[in-house]
Amino acid sequence: MGRCRLPRVSLATVLVIAALGGCDTPRYKNTNHPNFGEAEYKNDLAQCRGQNSKIVTTTGYDVTTSVQVDEAKAQSCMNERGWLAGSR
Repeated sequence: MGRCRLPRVSLATVLVIAALGGCDTPRYKNTNHPNFGEAEYKNDLAQCRGQNSKIVTTTGYDVTTSVQVDEAKAQSCMNERGWLAGSR
């Protein structure tokens, strides 16, 4: 009778999988409008980030432009709109 061989898994692999499984983004809830969902959250986030961003042009060998968002101000805007992080 043959032995059943299970694949060997290193401890590091198990730890990485466990760590990644614990990475969960918080779900945001609107305290002012409890019926708001993901679509309203994404809309408000886009508006808050847009209101708190600026276009930066860097000159040198090449001219580059990028958008910089003041994340602290964007988060403050979201809090003012009633969005707070909650657990899933």
